[in-house]
Amino acid sequence: MEAEIIINSNGTIIKIDRAPVGIGYAADEERLRTQGEDAFAPDPEGLVLSRDWELYVEGQAVPVYAAPITNGGPLSFASLSFVGDPGSFNLIAKRRGSTDSAVIRPLSLGIEAKLVGQEIHIPVDRPAKIIVEANGNTERPLVITLHAKEEGAADPTDSKVKYYGPGLHKVSSFELQSGESLYIAGGAVLQLYVPEDEAPVVASDWANKPNYVDFITAEQAESIRIHGRGIIDMSMLDWHARKAMLLTGCRDVSIEGLTIVGTSHWTVHLSNCVDSSIADLTLIGYRENSDGIDIVNCERIQVTDCFIRTGDDAVAVKAMDAPPAIGGRDIYVSDCTVWNDKVRCFGIAGETRTDISDVIFENCNVVHMTAVWTEEVGSLCIVVGDRGTISNIRFENITIEEERQHAMICLIFKDRWSIDQEPGQILNITFRNIKIPEGTASLFHGSDASHIVDGVHIEGLVIGGKQAEMLENLPFKVNEFVKNLTVS
Repeated sequence: MEAEIIINSNGTIIKIDRAPVGIGYAADEERLRTQGEDAFAPDPEGLVLSRDWELYVEGQAVPVYAAPITNGGPLSFASLSFVGDPGSFNLIAKRRGSTDSAVIRPLSLGIEAKLVGQEIHIPVDRPAKIIVEANGNTERPLVITLHAKEEGAADPTDSKVKYYGPGLHKVSSFELQSGESLYIAGGAVLQLYVPEDEAPVVASDWANKPNYVDFITAEQAESIRIHGRGIIDMSMLDWHARKAMLLTGCRDVSIEGLTIVGTSHWTVHLSNCVDSSIADLTLIGYRENSDGIDIVNCERIQVTDCFIRTGDDAVAVKAMDAPPAIGGRDIYVSDCTVWNDKVRCFGIAGETRTDISDVIFENCNVVHMTAVWTEEVGSLCIVVGDRGTISNIRFENITIEEERQHAMICLIFKDRWSIDQEPGQILNITFRNIKIPEGTASLFHGSDASHIVDGVHIEGLVIGGKQAEMLENLPFKVNEFVKNLTVS
């Protein structure tokens, strides 16, 4: 049997990767449904096929997988790729149970689903990450990743390439050196495990859990590529056992095209890296500390076209190292979609020991943000917990479809992760062309008279479809340590 299927839909060529032998349906559907409610436990079955959704192109089935999520799970997901130039074709989705209506998110894509009997017809014409919700609720959604044509697929005979072809592979960890690549082909699933004889690098961390070497590591390396259309399944690892990736002090790193599920710790962690890019990732997790993308003490980093639903921050810029380390600058995040149940979607997150500046979040979508457990959670956040100054940060052209706590946050305060005694400052922040639901609050709090939020410029804010003009009429929480907050 071929590992892939090529479909011609009225001249548009599509590639579908088959599910590997060894991936079946969950033995216990009720356990799969409730697994995400436990923020720590591993998923005993690992990645499985979905019983909730079917997906077709020209009558050909696309494999649909299922993974736990925090609320309303499981989440079903599928992927397919353009082979040549993008063109128009129809996806047909069917769900278990009756379907009365369907909506495609993010709404900014402008994709209108058509219900034909019990089939959901979805017209697409370009690479995208789309979410299908049925019957007016958010439970058991379907996420579809439509990849652009794959460029530069790896040569399995190249000694510089660690190559995983279609099929199920059990892997532990490895380190990349300069000039090396990891390639995970479409139709490949890497199931991570910890060998019985592997010793932890940390016997007991702050959560009293052992930490083993992270799955993909590189240190002081250059010209590294981690790519493909395959899946990394971390769901059977114990909590905090491994991060998916830790790249330290690296230059010219490219991470592209993969799906990572069930993360046991941080997913993509760049530390002290420069001139690197992250693109076209689909990240799905439910466990505490399963951050999506953490950019820590880095410079000149680009993140584009990712879908993230994890059990912690989605895309966060941090400065965990004290001076003279670079805190973070020239970082650009664009065209990403986040669904967050637990902490924050986009922004500067907590650990801010060194100055961070010149960061842009642009053309992004928050489809749902439902966390309400503490004040400092929300969609677009600058949270300063240490002494660094955060300046020249811009959020632009971002649509928030649902937010239950705070749409925008600029906050200086101490939490459990703070190290420095003296707090920092927040200066010159722009929120431009942000769309938020009606009645959604925002939070702007400095720490004291010497550690303030100064210069927050809100331009073109749209609330509930209406242009916001008067600061006095907006649901903003502002304390006395905020200066020069403007709305225009």
